Amino acid sequence: MRKILITGAAGFIGHGLALRLLAEGRDVIGLDNLNEYYDPQLKQDRLSQLQAHDRFRHVQFDMAERDRTADLFVAEQFDAVVNLAAQAGVRYSLVNPHAYV
Repeated sequence: MRKILITGAAGFIGHGLALRLLAEGRDVIGLDNLNEYYDPQLKQDRLSQLQAHDRFRHVQFDMAERDRTADLFVAEQFDAVVNLAAQAGVRYSLVNPHAYV
C-alpha cells in the first residue's frame, strides 16, 4: 500500500495515523473539512505538522459532497482508505440531525 486516504486527518487520531504512515514512507492524502466544532487553530496546527512532509497533501471539503468525493477517488486511485471523519457533538445532533447523515 502506497497511497492512503485518511478522512478526518486534522483530528487527533487522523493526525497521529498520518504521521505514522508518513514515517513508514507512504503517500497520504488527508481529507478534512476543518469545521469549527473544535478549535480550528488546533486543526491548522496539526495540518502544518503534516504538510512539512512532501508525501502529504490536504484536501479540504466535506465528504458528504458525494460528487467531489467520487471525483477524488477516481483521480487518486487510493490503495487504502481509513475513514476517521465524524461530526462530533451528540447535543448538536438534536438541533441539526441532517449534519450527521
